[in-house]
Amino acid sequence: MSWIWCHSVSRMGEDWIFLALLGIIMALISYVMDKGISMCTNARIWLYRDLTSQPIAQYFAWISLPIALILFSAGFVHLIAPQSIGSGIPEMKTILRGVALKEYLTFKTLVAKVIGLTATLGSGLPLGKEGPFVHIASIVAQLLSKLVTSFHGIYENESRNSEMLAAACAVGVGACFAAPVGVPIVDYRQFLKINE
Repeated sequence: MSWIWCHSVSRMGEDWIFLALLGIIMALISYVMDKGISMCTNARIWLYRDLTSQPIAQYFAWISLPIALILFSAGFVHLIAPQSIGSGIPEMKTILRGVALKEYLTFKTLVAKVIGLTATLGSGLPLGKEGPFVHIASIVAQLLSKLVTSFHGIYENESRNSEMLAAACAVGVGACFAAPVGVPIVDYRQFLKINE
């Protein structure tokens, strides 16, 4: 009986705790990023409105802050973790198919992705958050699995690792769209089809 508990029932609890922690962390990251994007947008509007008497300065204020944010984002990501450039979905599909990509699921990549995406979206570029959030959630899942020692059984084989990364991809999409139930169910099923 203890063998059944150790190998099946206790793992189901570990999975739920792991996914709940992943969802909470991703919700916090999404909230902090949205606040940062909002602050950048509000600063740009405040600067524009503050210079109403000087149209030339107003024009330069309107274009200088986005250019500064884009240059900061590109430089920061290039210096800290070039692996964080791009969407993240093609890389996650590659990882889910079994290819080991070096440095794609590290803390440095997470920091570069979050700060770079916040600065880029804060500049006003019309880019989506879905792809980067899939990558961010996968990084958080990988780091969470290494951080929490009581989850040592979750990642003991490659199949289990792929399942948790696929679930993390779904959590990333759910956090991006603030849809905690609907989107992850559909995405989790789609990512499981990749592994068939």
